[in-house]
Amino acid sequence: MKLFIRKEPRSVALLSNGYLLVFEKSRAPNSAPDGKHSQPTAVVVSMPIAALSEHNFMEVTGRVFNGLLGLVCVNNYLFVGLVTNIQKVAYPRWRCTSEGDREDIESIFQILKVEFFCLNSDSFDYGLNGLSEQLEKPSSEHPCADLMNLFSDGTFYYSRDFDLSNTLQERGLMNGLDYAIDNQDQNFIWNSNMMSEVVQLRNRVTASERSLFDGALFLTFVMRGFCKTTLVSDISTSPSTLTVISRISTENRDNIFELQGIDEQGHVSSFIETEIIFSSPRYILAYVQTRGDVPLSCEVTEGQLLHGKKVKLLKDPAYFQASFDKHFDMLASKYGVVSVLNLVKPKSESQEILSNAYRTCAEKKNVRIINVEYGSDILTKQTHKLIYLLKQDIYEFGAFVYDNQRGIYVGKQTGCLRISAFDSIERPNVVERSVSKEVIQLTISELAGVELSAAFEGVHDKLWADNNFWLKRLFSSNFKNPNRYRKVYWKLFSSSCRVSLYDPLHAHITKFMRKIKREFTYQKSINIFTGTFNVNGRTQVNDVSEWLFPQGSDIDQLADVYVLGFEEVVELSPGQMLATDPYPKQFWERKILETLNGASKRRYVHAWGGQLGGVLMLLFISETEYSKVKHLEGDVKKTGFGGMSSNKGGVAVRFTYSTTKFCILVSHLAAGLENVEQRHHDFKTIVKNIRFAGDISIKDHDAIIWMGDFNYRISLPNDEVRKCVRNAEFGKLFEKDQLNQQMIAGEAFPYYNEMEIKFPPTYKFDPGTKTYDTSEKLRIPAWTDRILSRGESLKQLSYGSAENIVFSDHRPVYATFSSLVTVVDEKLKAKLTAEIYERLTDQLADLTDEERYAVLNSSDLIMERSEGEDPVGPELRKGRKLPPPSSATRKWWIGSSKQAKVVLEVEPAKYQINPQRAANPFLDNTDEALFIAREA
Repeated sequence: MKLFIRKEPRSVALLSNGYLLVFEKSRAPNSAPDGKHSQPTAVVVSMPIAALSEHNFMEVTGRVFNGLLGLVCVNNYLFVGLVTNIQKVAYPRWRCTSEGDREDIESIFQILKVEFFCLNSDSFDYGLNGLSEQLEKPSSEHPCADLMNLFSDGTFYYSRDFDLSNTLQERGLMNGLDYAIDNQDQNFIWNSNMMSEVVQLRNRVTASERSLFDGALFLTFVMRGFCKTTLVSDISTSPSTLTVISRISTENRDNIFELQGIDEQGHVSSFIETEIIFSSPRYILAYVQTRGDVPLSCEVTEGQLLHGKKVKLLKDPAYFQASFDKHFDMLASKYGVVSVLNLVKPKSESQEILSNAYRTCAEKKNVRIINVEYGSDILTKQTHKLIYLLKQDIYEFGAFVYDNQRGIYVGKQTGCLRISAFDSIERPNVVERSVSKEVIQLTISELAGVELSAAFEGVHDKLWADNNFWLKRLFSSNFKNPNRYRKVYWKLFSSSCRVSLYDPLHAHITKFMRKIKREFTYQKSINIFTGTFNVNGRTQVNDVSEWLFPQGSDIDQLADVYVLGFEEVVELSPGQMLATDPYPKQFWERKILETLNGASKRRYVHAWGGQLGGVLMLLFISETEYSKVKHLEGDVKKTGFGGMSSNKGGVAVRFTYSTTKFCILVSHLAAGLENVEQRHHDFKTIVKNIRFAGDISIKDHDAIIWMGDFNYRISLPNDEVRKCVRNAEFGKLFEKDQLNQQMIAGEAFPYYNEMEIKFPPTYKFDPGTKTYDTSEKLRIPAWTDRILSRGESLKQLSYGSAENIVFSDHRPVYATFSSLVTVVDEKLKAKLTAEIYERLTDQLADLTDEERYAVLNSSDLIMERSEGEDPVGPELRKGRKLPPPSSATRKWWIGSSKQAKVVLEVEPAKYQINPQRAANPFLDNTDEALFIAREA
């Protein structure tokens, strides 16, 4: 990155990756017409790179600029903050190259120095090499001196490879910048106020510009806390690393580091999320713990003894129970099950009251709370006592584990410890260190192909000691100077210090594109094929076309999206649940892709695949539609043996097709005729625990399809069921179907729909035959394999089973859907935007700064298109634009979202609106009349 400064008119230019950003203070007054103070504004000036020297810009030399920190307003001065010194401190994820070297996939940098450059004054240009004249250092301190000291204290970090504000499990392994920006945890981004307008600027630039913008150093999202990676074993032997990332939250911005308890919104001070990451060529393991101030309404005063503090509850616990509940609801939405580890030692009567109130609130919220009164020495020397108390939580929560070689998720962390201590940094750190070591050792012992080296324990403890040192140092400095830091944080987070960015060029392009939106958007119906198949641990080498292309379907009109769920792709043995054989997943990926691409000229890509034990989901999308699919993301949840095992569970994927959000799930629920309640519990567990980035749940989607081996049975005698099957009396059987009864009662799958079942029960057969179970157990035939849907945008077209695929004891089931979606033609939109941008910049090129500023800031700037001209041909002129004349089909006064009154010549006494038509008037309803005769 290069920095250029112009003195008159005052401007600051940043050049990075071939993209130029030029900032200058807005020439509009800061006061609005009503006298109120408006937001300070900087203007983004459009200028070709070659014009820098022509417009008297001078480069600032003698510094290395590592990134844009953002913009801030201090004392009516507007500043651009830049990072000017960094060092690499962590690399959570990496891989071994063919030469045996380490190649870092993710890097984290520590900020060592930042500087601020003024947009509207040259008073602070002293010491800048490269400017034509040097100014003397002013007598007063730089307005941003305290911000520079803050960001240069060694506790701030950033990464350009991944979203540092989210844990590894939350952000996923491979996501682009769009996804990261959409799903950032703003509480952990300390410069979010300074960067928000830069992010909005990125969203307005054209597609061709955005690739340059993203590759530049303009987006620097800064986290505060501690980050470090340490090598556990040498790269030449069995390489592995440990990384600690401690993130300090800004959720309680008024009292980030002060002992102020909880506010009405459920926010606490001193909240830290700490993640330990173990990396090896085979596996990556991550585990998260949290700590924070006691979530009670209390105040702290200085005691009579030196350095002593006295705590006092402000209210009875009943008065702040609501805030307490909000806090733990927020934690549960992000981390799953939360258990409290209370380290408050009742040294005095006031602390004992505090600890008792904590227990009372936790019990009312039904949160598990463990009180530990050990000191740091006992916690350190007798760790086994602590681990014994936390054994249940450690086993139930699990850890996030991903197998790099096989491309599957081995484990997921489903809960988190919430550690609380009074006025202590060291004791929570000791607990986190002990739990971290126990979790890593337990998890690694169950994974094949990786072992901990003898140096692990020493490296692990040293890393946590460094974490403790830096956090104590940070908190100590804040506790000693609370008033000083309160002022600094006000500058950092206050809305009055936020600088608005006005980008007239792209603002006009965006406004014009909004007017011609219909030229690059359209509605279309896409077809989705879903299928579920319990393959009984077997791989099939014969044809599966009957399942993928059901009888009566035209293979030249294949679905746009294929989503297939498999159950029992591996034998459900304990060994397979921990070290899943990768072959079945690879086999079915290859088999399905070959079948789809061999059926017609249409080509498909394997877009996503996720496996949890024996449950596998595969997503295939046609090449023509793949570019419209974004935000692909998956999640898994175990339900076997109380959530400990992956022999049962669910796999989910979400994606956005243009503007429509889809969520599709595959699950294998508890087996057994009488296990209805357990199946219901499995369903609720999956609904509660499946979470995507940004805390998006299953129900937060426009269209949901849920399929799998639900294992619901038919509550009738075996002989009667088989007789009904022979006579095709499926309606009689469906009345006694357990899932049907559960849905009618509103217990399981509320608001989901299922098309009428017109095919025989799909379970259980003698493998290789069409004969229902003849074994000793003589299982009752049942529709265990089901496909349900939810969402107004879905219309189910078919529902059936492939009865001639007989190698398993189940039959594959399929359902096809159509969905009406609004599609943005991204290529056409990019083309239109680029041509408008090019033509507009050409017309502005010959204007002076003053003329360009006047034109772009004119409220009546108009982009016209000449008669018969390419729709992107803009002409600039001043004045009002008259509407086109009215015609038989178009009235000039109907538009710009104005409503129109329509009179229908229908006698209400004789006719009524057809209730069979969809409520949405934009859906295709040509097969249904608009009005029907009223019944007599």
